Amino acid sequence: MQVRESYSLPRLNREESQARTKSLLIEAAREEIIKKGFAQASVRDIADAAGFSQGAFYSNFPDKEAILLELVQQHQSEERAKIESVLGQTPGEPAKVMAGLEKWAATANSDPGFAVLAIELQLQALRSPTFAQGYNELNRKHRRALGVLVTRLFEVLGKQAPADPVEIATGFIALGRGMALLSRGGEVNRSGRIVVTFLKALIDSAPAA
Repeated sequence: MQVRESYSLPRLNREESQARTKSLLIEAAREEIIKKGFAQASVRDIADAAGFSQGAFYSNFPDKEAILLELVQQHQSEERAKIESVLGQTPGEPAKVMAGLEKWAATANSDPGFAVLAIELQLQALRSPTFAQGYNELNRKHRRALGVLVTRLFEVLGKQAPADPVEIATGFIALGRGMALLSRGGEVNRSGRIVVTFLKALIDSAPAA
């Protein structure tokens, strides 16, 4: 008679369990909002999709707007981390830095749901002053952080930023979002190429450091 060994997953402590619950709720909210829109995606829908009760939702978020802001912050943090990774891998090799940025740009709008989510964010910011306040503050912080990365990029390339780095970052955010709305039917790679084309033109026109 063969005896099977049984394995059990390690039990999560309170903090780990709460972090897992929160992460699953955020992912479920993202999918429900993309599928139904912010207004139609109820707290019950989100909680059910994540496999939790409404009580679990309200233990982590006061309302739907809070989880939407969490989605924004998560996306922005991931975006900055990817760019930082490119700048940090080969700081002394400009050609490799540009190659890394091209590779990142090629997949920047690869998520088909991002365009829908971006529209929902803008609409909710127009409808709700309280949401707009938090959303605009996150965007300000994101632009400033990207401005720092823009400065680093030009330094790595031996150039001087031709304008305020925060304004440059803001322009590329707008370009990226606009291209996300247009990226359908195999247009994702074209979207990345256009972003890189504008970036290269800006770099070429920049004065030497």
